[in-house]
Amino acid sequence: MAYVRTRLGRLFFEERGEKKRSGDPTIVLLHGLLFDGGMWRGQIEPLAAMGRVVVFDGPGHGKSEPPPRFTLEEHADALFDAFGELGIDKAILVGLSWGGMVSMRFVAQHPEKVAAMVLMDTSADEEELVKRVRYRAFIAMHRRVGLPRALFDRQIAPLLFTDRTICDKPELVDAAFRRTNGFDREGVARAALAVVVHRSGILEKLRNVKVPTLVMVGREDRSTPVARAEAIAHAIPSASLAVIEGLGHMAPLEDSGRVNDELVPFVRRVLGG
Repeated sequence: MAYVRTRLGRLFFEERGEKKRSGDPTIVLLHGLLFDGGMWRGQIEPLAAMGRVVVFDGPGHGKSEPPPRFTLEEHADALFDAFGELGIDKAILVGLSWGGMVSMRFVAQHPEKVAAMVLMDTSADEEELVKRVRYRAFIAMHRRVGLPRALFDRQIAPLLFTDRTICDKPELVDAAFRRTNGFDREGVARAALAVVVHRSGILEKLRNVKVPTLVMVGREDRSTPVARAEAIAHAIPSASLAVIEGLGHMAPLEDSGRVNDELVPFVRRVLGG
């Protein structure tokens, strides 16, 4: 298994494809909270056909080590550590939710390393107070005993998937539940605190972003709604917005083909230009 050392511990990564030209940026995939790099299974092959792809498991998720307490800004710096170890001079960052939050901080802290971004179902705002209180309670419960299935189905699954997906593709919900309770509890708790409790707003910083950016969001995303994506797209001068009808927060899992219809041409244009 492949690991890279960072200030937040060892991060697991997988690598596919190769650069077509020496100066091409690496395509870096960053997943959402409670998932791992496997959520990109529908995107890896078409992206790897165009260039080098590196998929990370976030701190405390997948095969990565449980981290110390950290902030999203520190996660961005840990990603910078990983880039140095892996020889990534420039990247096309593709981040969903947590991954998008880290991508936005990374471009603010290390702009020289970013060629372009795809920000999917994410937010540049701090979380609402009432949600922070509720999520802190969920985190405390999961830390002690894990999340009961009934609570996951009632409170978490609707934030991840549309009602139609929950009905028609129950295997996605089952896999998400097993994954959530299968990760190291302390690692998940520390990541969740960084993502949903201690997250600060960075919308104003996005006005300095100069790289091509595609902002994508599922129309039925209940976790980071369309308005959050619109705010990001409005803040970044070079951004375009794609709203995908009928999909929710985990759009790449719900319908990888429709996500790729937007993602692949954007990446191809960046690599070609």
